Amino acid sequence: MDKNNLINFFLDNTKNTDNLGVGTEHEKFIFLSKDKKRIPFKGDVSINSLFQFLITKGWLPGEISDGNIISLSRDGANITLEPGGQVELSGKIQKNIHETCRETTSHLEELKIFIKDNNLCMMGLGFDPISEMEDIHWIPKKRYHIMKSYMPQVGSRGLDMMSRTCTVQANFDYTSESDLVKKFVVSNRIQSFVIAMFCNSPFREMKHNGYLSNRVLTWSDTDRDRCGIKEIFINKNFSIEEYVDFALDVPNYFLEIDNNYVDTTKYSFNQILKRQTNNKLIDNHDLSLDNWVNHLSTIFTEVRLKSYLEVRGADAGKWEMICALPAFWTGLLYDEENLNILWNETHKWNYSDIMDLYKNVSKEGLKSKFQGESIYDYCQYLLKLSSKGLERRAFLNKKNRDEQIHLETLKKIVSSQKTPADILLEETNNGNKILALFDKPYY
Repeated sequence: MDKNNLINFFLDNTKNTDNLGVGTEHEKFIFLSKDKKRIPFKGDVSINSLFQFLITKGWLPGEISDGNIISLSRDGANITLEPGGQVELSGKIQKNIHETCRETTSHLEELKIFIKDNNLCMMGLGFDPISEMEDIHWIPKKRYHIMKSYMPQVGSRGLDMMSRTCTVQANFDYTSESDLVKKFVVSNRIQSFVIAMFCNSPFREMKHNGYLSNRVLTWSDTDRDRCGIKEIFINKNFSIEEYVDFALDVPNYFLEIDNNYVDTTKYSFNQILKRQTNNKLIDNHDLSLDNWVNHLSTIFTEVRLKSYLEVRGADAGKWEMICALPAFWTGLLYDEENLNILWNETHKWNYSDIMDLYKNVSKEGLKSKFQGESIYDYCQYLLKLSSKGLERRAFLNKKNRDEQIHLETLKKIVSSQKTPADILLEETNNGNKILALFDKPYY
């Protein structure tokens, strides 16, 4: 293993234009309705019993940890668990957003049966609105134990990130290095506008604390080495090698050696690659591309690269928002005309302006300003571009409608200038009636 292997990993995962897919991942909280506690991992009504129910629906057991099933798979999709028991669907790679919505609807319908039968409440929010840290049951996954110990050393909100946040994100292919660079740089430049439209976590421990996205606030002080928007990410001369250099310098969480998870948080991946840790067990370990893939999955920037590009900035939301996110990005990233427009238009944006918006958007949402101007107009402009891109793709559903229909909710949000968080604050009397969130069995 050397640096060239790591660079070639990305180059080897290019796709041809006819095989571009869309992957969607979304997380949600599940609560016990009787006492408003998060569903435990074990017990009569628990993550374990949910997984046993899903197995009856054709899902197959996946990863096992300490004798416990902690993931499921079916037909190219996976159900996994975040550290605090947040349930995540990592969807199958789909050709269009209609297929994505059918998949998420099927997932919802299965969960609704279990939720109704067991007196539960499911919420799509960016941050747990009521639970305190000591109320949350952690998943018995070995890598999470390492992360749980390490997080408080590098930020004040890492444990919140692991146990009290939920997101929806979308994954996209690239056809060449230049295509990857263009998609990656553009996504980083406009990510904060997307964050604004999806703000949906105004509550923390039963109170509105002045923020519209507590999830974004949480990520702001989780781990500066591996989070946020880096200055090199918005540069037109950005390259795969620069991303590899960035990732090499990030501390590595763990290596799996002889079926044991070895804590490697003291060392960067580069030190491990060069056998410079002065730890015989680690230095004698022959790295594989699987180790590199695992490492890439522990980098939490707002846009990250794996064997595909992953846009990660949005709060979890209501079910229609799950389809809206991949639809929005598909209309921009998979339309060459739109991608070139944004590449050229955002070329002169400077890093400090981008970061000012990124810092303010968790509190101000759609009322944020960029370069002294309200972001509202630019959000509308991005939606118009995305709509045109989806129209040109011309993927029609059974009712002969194209993928633009999945942007309708997002268009209403921007035209009203009210984020989902603003609407939640109205519905709960600014958080004074926060338990009203539990009146709906699924959100």
